[in-house]
Amino acid sequence: MLLGTSFIAMAHYAPSLMGGANPADELYLGLFKLVGGIAALDGIAGYYQAFRQREKRKAAEKPSGTFGQAAFATLAQCDEAGMLNASGLYLGMLDETPIFYSGKAHLLTCAPARQGKGISTVLPNLLHYTGSVIVTDPKGELAAVTAKHRHERFGQRVVILNPWGLHGLPQHRINPLEGLIAMANNPMRQRGLTDEVKAIALQLFPEPEDPRNRYFRDGSRAILRGVLLFLALATPERCTLPELWRTIANPRRLARAVGAMRNIDALGGILADVGDDLAHQMKDNPDQFGDFRAGAVQVLDIYEPGGYLADAISGSDVDLADLKNGDVSIYLAFPQDRIASHGAALGLIVNQAITAVARSPKRGEVLFMIDEFANMGKLSGLAESLTALPGLGVRVWMIVQELAELTRIYGPHTTRTLQSQSEVLQFFAVQDLLTADTLSRALGQQTVKTKNFNLGRFDTDEIGESLSETGRSLMASSEIRLMPSHEQLLLVNRLPPIKATRVPYWFV
Repeated sequence: MLLGTSFIAMAHYAPSLMGGANPADELYLGLFKLVGGIAALDGIAGYYQAFRQREKRKAAEKPSGTFGQAAFATLAQCDEAGMLNASGLYLGMLDETPIFYSGKAHLLTCAPARQGKGISTVLPNLLHYTGSVIVTDPKGELAAVTAKHRHERFGQRVVILNPWGLHGLPQHRINPLEGLIAMANNPMRQRGLTDEVKAIALQLFPEPEDPRNRYFRDGSRAILRGVLLFLALATPERCTLPELWRTIANPRRLARAVGAMRNIDALGGILADVGDDLAHQMKDNPDQFGDFRAGAVQVLDIYEPGGYLADAISGSDVDLADLKNGDVSIYLAFPQDRIASHGAALGLIVNQAITAVARSPKRGEVLFMIDEFANMGKLSGLAESLTALPGLGVRVWMIVQELAELTRIYGPHTTRTLQSQSEVLQFFAVQDLLTADTLSRALGQQTVKTKNFNLGRFDTDEIGESLSETGRSLMASSEIRLMPSHEQLLLVNRLPPIKATRVPYWFV
């Protein structure tokens, strides 16, 4: 192109340089212009061809999305989804901007022990969320840091179940059977008593995934149901878990209770029928009945009189249904080293609180922040009711150390239900391979371009280059396990995955 331009310029200026032009010169100059024009056009065509090649290469290097188009959400996408609304539950920071969840559904956090779940997830929300909350509090530190704040700043009535007297905090009482007593004392609600005691007995003695020996578990539950009915109807002032243990653990006391049941004409004679059935079992097959009784006593051992829990659950300083008022904060403070042995008590109280809130006709929402979720044992009926609970004012935030814990307690099918009913899944500090692999698959795949080179057979051969596409995980499981401790992954319904930052509560 430069050569063509030079020819044209020479043809244009030559006459003036040579002092005029004659016909022969004009012929030569015209030839120069023609050659220059052709050269210039050829140069322009070359430039255009190079431009087209460059654009084609750009297009070729751009992934087509055939294998997937997974990508992390941007702040703009989060804003469009309402995640910058500070009235929601705090999740973390994205591009130095706090993000929140303002939906009504459940949440699930998965992170190993001692990785900052308390300081970056639970504590910020207890200091921020103004509604009613019930929170499991291993070590009692949550109450120590936030109880005064929630009372003074939010006007919350604070109740701390603190059987071990942690940190010198108040020691309030919660009787998990209070709802049963209220139902027994209300003739209009007594029809629901039998279903109520069945639910409580199943929570006291949950059904495992392994169906073997169910006959003996059912026998133990039958004793629990009968004595619970008797205490609620005949002696409501003594309807407590320590009294339940005392009645069943002592064979003579149990025999007297069964004899009394047979003479109580309540619930259309149901209690008398239960008493007759238990009496016949005691007489006809005492050894088998003894096995049933031993199973019932075993699940009640943590509530025996004289133990740490006995006083804390022998009365109530709060009506669990009052949580629906929106101004009650309940902390369930247990020492960390007692969670494994006494976690079933937490499970029972949480389950009864969920039931009380769901049944309350009042309008309001309650947040259940359940740390050590898997160590409370199986919450009977929770998975089946998760779909309906948000409409009844119950939102559950489950916190576990790894997904395998849920599978161990609830089985694979129910674990999938718990995950699918959680609109927010939060992961950080993931170390176990199963969780990392599951999360990697959930993040999806992206399409990436790979370059292939053909070196030829000889040194003088030109190197050939070609492009191809393949699929790659947005994050491989190995990359997830190597994430910095301050980073987290959030899976939020109807949004791409979010790679956010965790910030301790004192920086929020």
